[in-house]
Amino acid sequence: MVLLAQVSGFLGSGKTSSIIRMANEAQKRGLKTAVIVNEIGDVDVDGEFVKSSGLKAKRILGGCICCSLGADLVSTIKIVVEEFKPDVIFVEPTGVALPSQVKRFFLQASYLVPGLEFSPTVALVDGVRFRTLLAEFKDFLTKQARDAEILALTKIDRVDKKFELPLIMSALSEMRPRTRVVGISSITGEGIPDLLASILGERIELNPVENPVQDDSVAVSGVGNADFYGILRSDRYLDEETIRSFMSEVIESMGRKCVEKTGRILGHIKAFGETDGNGFKASMVDLAVGVEFSGKLPKSWKELRLSLFMALEGFESEEMRSFLKERIRETSKKYGICVEALHRNH
Repeated sequence: MVLLAQVSGFLGSGKTSSIIRMANEAQKRGLKTAVIVNEIGDVDVDGEFVKSSGLKAKRILGGCICCSLGADLVSTIKIVVEEFKPDVIFVEPTGVALPSQVKRFFLQASYLVPGLEFSPTVALVDGVRFRTLLAEFKDFLTKQARDAEILALTKIDRVDKKFELPLIMSALSEMRPRTRVVGISSITGEGIPDLLASILGERIELNPVENPVQDDSVAVSGVGNADFYGILRSDRYLDEETIRSFMSEVIESMGRKCVEKTGRILGHIKAFGETDGNGFKASMVDLAVGVEFSGKLPKSWKELRLSLFMALEGFESEEMRSFLKERIRETSKKYGICVEALHRNH
């Protein structure tokens, strides 16, 4: 038997880091795990970071597995089962996916792959940005939560536990009555074992739905997206601080552009860098917090492979792509870095 576990949630809610935590915890319990990562864009950030963490992963790029790439999800599940022979497959949809539509393709996969079982669907909710998301994105947030059996409030290490946390947990309970609500932190690990226990310990039945809603989740979300894939090169060795500063300047400039236009950042800007087999992730959802890094940043490097992706509300995709291309060009010139863009859109 192979257990399929969907871990959904809005852009920047902490899906990848939570899945890595749970997958590692499951492996400590003797279970073989694999991860399927979906990105709206055509470059892979989270899948590469998952692999750099030592986990087995497959990626699905260029759309959303809950709608346009549903058939790809079905075939990828089959490939993962045959290639990795896992006990548990964690499925990470895009941040704009609708979990109910992903479940439809889980059901289709069960006709193709014998022995599939289904865990309760988890919808992650960003504890730090909860008020903003509720105020600005309530309808979409509710759509993501409506078919989840478990709501997991993330980043609780950064939420005031005495006053704010109980209020948010209560609000989630009111949003989805009779749905289990838990708090977790991928940084400290708090709540992760309990969430994993719920995923491993329960099974749900998936039944065909007559006339299912088949929204284009990317269109429904109202976010635009842009990406970059290429190689950074220097004629001299550069240090960790240089790549940290370079990435921060590029990402924060995009964040400032977003704030200038809409007054806020509602979405996610993230990047994966790799050199000499070491990989790191840079991520930002809040300009005040800035860019957060995880993984292994290089101590010394002359060549680095970079994937960068952003999905932001309030922007047309072409506008974002143009500005991103300009910022990478200008920032690389400042640091004396040569940029070779490899992605077809650049």
